[in-house]
Amino acid sequence: MFLAVRNVFGTYPAELSLIKALESFIVKFNDLLAQIEAVHRIQQGNTTGARQLKLKEEAEMIEATVKLAATMYVYAQVNDMPDLQAKCAISTSQLERMTDGEVKVTSLNVYDEAVKLGDGLVDYGQTVEDVTKLKKEIDDFSALIASPRSAIVTRSQATRELDSLMREANDLLRNKIDKLMELLKAKQPKVYNTYLAARVIVDLRAGMKVVEEE
Repeated sequence: MFLAVRNVFGTYPAELSLIKALESFIVKFNDLLAQIEAVHRIQQGNTTGARQLKLKEEAEMIEATVKLAATMYVYAQVNDMPDLQAKCAISTSQLERMTDGEVKVTSLNVYDEAVKLGDGLVDYGQTVEDVTKLKKEIDDFSALIASPRSAIVTRSQATRELDSLMREANDLLRNKIDKLMELLKAKQPKVYNTYLAARVIVDLRAGMKVVEEE
């Protein structure tokens, strides 16, 4: 039920990054959502899920990293930027041989360099949305390797953890992100209204769940 909110965050990364505290809370929310999705899969019966999910998320992150790095490598070569070119000399096989921490840091470095270039990569086949997608892949992978919740192996454990994660995500939205979004009401009305609409969806579904449980 949080997907609509995450879509808003992914659509307006530049506008939301203007408030640093808000940006950090959004990163935390995305981490929680990645964990919720992982635990939900296990709850539905994938009891070997932890390892499989990590491999899947790692593969998706590596693919997005290599594509973006290759684009920036060419950009750097054309624009005589040897330092950037060196940072982007990355292959799939190199990343696959790295530890979890190393591959995460390498992907983050590629992402950071891409953010600096902004729209400069459009003519080379990579959009701002592609850069945002890499960040989501990094967040998903980070959530799996950083949290002991990724070690859940039974459906009953998953059910308990899912409830805890949902409460944590709701608390983050209501007591932190909702409050800071008010600061964008006047300066970024489109972003604010889109977020508000997404939040109504979340609250409605949460209410339905409460009624069902009662």
